[in-house]
Amino acid sequence: MRGRLGWTGLAAGAAGLVMSSVGVVPAAADVEEPGPGPLSVAGVAVPLSLAGELVVWGDNTYGEGVVPAEYAGTAFSQVLPIDDAVLALTAAGRVVGWGGNQRRIQQIPAEVAAEKVAQIAYSADGFAGAVTRDGRVLVWGVKRNRPTPHDVPAGLTGVTQLDLSMESAVALKADGSVVAWGDPTVGATNVPPELQATNGPPEVQAAQVLLDAGTATALTTDGAVKQWGRASGMLGRPAAVSDPGNVKAITRRDGGVLAWLADDSLVTWGYNMTGAPPVPRPVPATVAAAEPLLLARSLSFGFAMVDRDRVIRHWPTVAGATPDEGDPALLPAGLSGRAISQLSLGDDYTSESMSGGAIVTRLLRAESPQVVGSAQVGSVLSGVPGTFSATPDSVASQWLVGGVPVAGAQLAVTAAMVGKAISYQSTASKTGEPTISSTSAGVVVPAPPPPVVPSSTKVVKVKVAKKAAKVDVTGKVSATRPPTGRAVVTIKKGKKTIVAKTVAVSSSGAVKLTVKKFGKLTIKKIKAKGKKAKTAYRGAYTVSIRYLGNPQVKASTHTKKFKVR
Repeated sequence: MRGRLGWTGLAAGAAGLVMSSVGVVPAAADVEEPGPGPLSVAGVAVPLSLAGELVVWGDNTYGEGVVPAEYAGTAFSQVLPIDDAVLALTAAGRVVGWGGNQRRIQQIPAEVAAEKVAQIAYSADGFAGAVTRDGRVLVWGVKRNRPTPHDVPAGLTGVTQLDLSMESAVALKADGSVVAWGDPTVGATNVPPELQATNGPPEVQAAQVLLDAGTATALTTDGAVKQWGRASGMLGRPAAVSDPGNVKAITRRDGGVLAWLADDSLVTWGYNMTGAPPVPRPVPATVAAAEPLLLARSLSFGFAMVDRDRVIRHWPTVAGATPDEGDPALLPAGLSGRAISQLSLGDDYTSESMSGGAIVTRLLRAESPQVVGSAQVGSVLSGVPGTFSATPDSVASQWLVGGVPVAGAQLAVTAAMVGKAISYQSTASKTGEPTISSTSAGVVVPAPPPPVVPSSTKVVKVKVAKKAAKVDVTGKVSATRPPTGRAVVTIKKGKKTIVAKTVAVSSSGAVKLTVKKFGKLTIKKIKAKGKKAKTAYRGAYTVSIRYLGNPQVKASTHTKKFKVR
């Protein structure tokens, strides 16, 4: 079933824990001057205007702490650091992965790699998912003999956001309704009726969905939080978050939820990682005093956010940990203060290291330009400009013929371009950023095929053996170019076809056909009966050779009469 991908027989060790970014970012192009609150739905890839450079970090045991060189200059819109690996989404909609996750989540299935993707998701139990740009869901990873996120409902479309857990999956649709599937015993699949679209739009529309094991959380479009599933994920929830207009955005870590309220304060609830009863983990005073810009989420580590000065603030929430801002030395030097539009922190936090990833808004390549049309002499080509992240001030495009710029919106292909590569190049400029160019794949103009020449075909000779035991037909096709190809030789008696056979035509134009037992064949074909049946083969015939032509030589036909005595 489409949407159900996976591998069997993989190691069943500990799965990677992931912190999916929750972008709460200004919609304005000038991301350095954010507005007063979140202006985009969280939990999805950032838009092209905010996409840019991918920064990752970690202990780099399997290369997960470095962006591969092949992605240099590529704009990214989402990053998910997972256990010993990285999943990321380019601004062009391509899912990529690297590192050494034992579940092989970083090995992107061919069906996913072939799609244009809008958002990616990951669960700690070895599942990954993608929402395609046309709203379908694809899931890959380990397979189990029970309901799991693999069991994507047949025909599910219109999805805009996906989140996964080890047992279930929850999806937000474009109409604001919520769909969930997986293990029905944990409760996350029991979507409240008001969030479902049964006989029309849902009574209450969701703007964001989160999933933690058996607890699902939705932020509604009117700014309230709804939860369902395992009660443990709901314990200690402040009453204010259930009231419309009080919540701007939400995020989570394993067993807890962080909410950004309308007054720019932050509140948390949930249970401790130790499994002990829920204990409120206060937001550090210095964080509480800052003005949030975007939130991040993690599983075992804690919560993180970026303030309006683009300073990253993170704090552990596990039992026994000191609620402070964490150690800035665990982050890449110079990351705070940059135009961060998405932040993700991995689960492998220690006092010495922490993994993570961030998107920094910068002018980089997204979709490459394209050449539209056939590069043949006499044709006219059109170009589709490339796209770039960070809202460039200008994008100029031009044709390159053999590396030489050619002006014009369209390109007329001439004989002078034969053998040269044609490409379309877009160059983007933005104040304060280096100018960058993106070039389409080149297409080489082939030499036009030579004109097709006429041919003449002739039945040269018909030789009939005694009692028509055999008939030999020879012919000749003449042309100024080799007439190599096929011809159809037909022999008729009156209107009755006795033989119709396709034969080869040699490069010299020779045509040959031998029909054995011709007399008996004729008697059978004309269904002769009575005393004259044995000699019914005698009489007048016509033979034709119809040369079928080839790309350089036109077809032709010749017919000749002959008698059998």
